[in-house]
Amino acid sequence: MKIGKDSPKLKYFFLNALKYIGLNSFIKIIKMRSYHYLSPHEKKLWLKIRNFLPHNIRWFYEGFPSIPGHLWYSERKLLYKIVRRYKPSLVFEVGTWLGGGSTYFISNAIYKNGRGILHTIESDYEIYEKAVNNYNRFLKFLIPFTNFHYGISYDLYPTLLREMGKADMIFLDGANDPQQALLEYEMFEPYLSAGAILMAHDWCNEKMALLKPMIEKSDTWKLEQILLPPYSEGFAVAIKNF
Repeated sequence: MKIGKDSPKLKYFFLNALKYIGLNSFIKIIKMRSYHYLSPHEKKLWLKIRNFLPHNIRWFYEGFPSIPGHLWYSERKLLYKIVRRYKPSLVFEVGTWLGGGSTYFISNAIYKNGRGILHTIESDYEIYEKAVNNYNRFLKFLIPFTNFHYGISYDLYPTLLREMGKADMIFLDGANDPQQALLEYEMFEPYLSAGAILMAHDWCNEKMALLKPMIEKSDTWKLEQILLPPYSEGFAVAIKNF
């Protein structure tokens, strides 16, 4: 008797087989990491189980497999949800890397919204070129919603911010330098009106050591949500009150 891959019997057998060979613990860590953090052996295991999981879990976990990206499963899911919910017109990101992490999920959310633009910046020219090439090759449908910039954020973005006059949402995930994170926030702050959204990665790490206490103590900002270990390296969402 033939059993298709979507057969309930096959799924039952497969899930029990996972428990028998010890892969159930591997499934449990899906929400704690993402595909590009896996070892070669773990990637082989993932390929064996991925089709038994819902599409949305696979998508947030894998991103676009051909383009490496940072952020873990829960971080990606929250980032995407916030952009979809608030529908910002102008989003500024610090830290493109290769384009498969936050850049990919922000631009996808904007695409789904049907309007908006993401400005993202990368300070390493070789990596910037790779990110642009990745989108030209694999993700052309996202290019109208994504502007790639090369340079230092606080050298390049001020001119752009003066031209635009505002920022609806910012995502800070640059170098592991607390002073830089603070300078970037101070650069954006005059252009953030009531209702603007600040998102910051590595909220619990050295990178946000100066900015984190400032936002936590501020009456201007309301911390909407914070992801903590083991599901995140620290991810904060704050909304500006006034």
